[in-house]
Amino acid sequence: MSTLSNAMQVLQLIVRLRRDISVTDLATQLDIPKSSASRTLSQMSQHGFLERDPVTRAYRPGKIIMEASFHLRSSRSALSLIEAQLDRLVQETGYTLYVDLLDGADSLVIQMRIGGGSLQVYTPPGTRLPAYSTSVGRAILARLDDERVLRLVSGSMQARANPDALQTPKELLTRLAEIRRRGWSLARGEFVANVAGISTSLEDPDTHQIYGLSIALPSQDLTESRINDFSQALVTATRDIGQQIGDPYWLDFRAS
Repeated sequence: MSTLSNAMQVLQLIVRLRRDISVTDLATQLDIPKSSASRTLSQMSQHGFLERDPVTRAYRPGKIIMEASFHLRSSRSALSLIEAQLDRLVQETGYTLYVDLLDGADSLVIQMRIGGGSLQVYTPPGTRLPAYSTSVGRAILARLDDERVLRLVSGSMQARANPDALQTPKELLTRLAEIRRRGWSLARGEFVANVAGISTSLEDPDTHQIYGLSIALPSQDLTESRINDFSQALVTATRDIGQQIGDPYWLDFRAS
């Protein structure tokens, strides 16, 4: 295995474990001899890629890595990364893309990119809807713990004639658990008639701001093929952003 491959695996291990690592960690996780693990860590430390804690003797990212990370984070904010992915996804899917924030118990549209097809969903920035009722709102709520979700929606959920709409907080919590597991959310015209949405979310670890990303399309266009393709496209894009900014959910995400 090359020196660069070794270094890459060391850094990936630190990202995955989210803590300092020891020689034993490296040897065990990568199934290599302790002598090789010790040599790799020592060499990376000598060149500034790692530094060693004088007390625990464990290794953490060194000055070079931290400076490079700071440069990346300062030059590419979470929102700028999202905007770049929006532009790409609009071209890829042909449908309208949105970015939402949670405002109280509502999801609030802050950005929109209109697709190029003849049938488009148009919900301008500034529009707000109950977060529990939309795919993007639920994607954002899924990043909160259940207790906080219940506080937000308490007294606001209303029974709706649409059989696909969520009727109770218990149904909402069940749906949020599914979103956390698979990484994306789906709505089929539950609140706004004939409008469907597929959504994901990510959290900026510096500001703790949660962003919801969604593809909106006419319900008549929501085929199983599009659900599969669009959900995976959104998950891939959001995971890429999340891993760049250090969102713990996307660092740990394993599709299921």
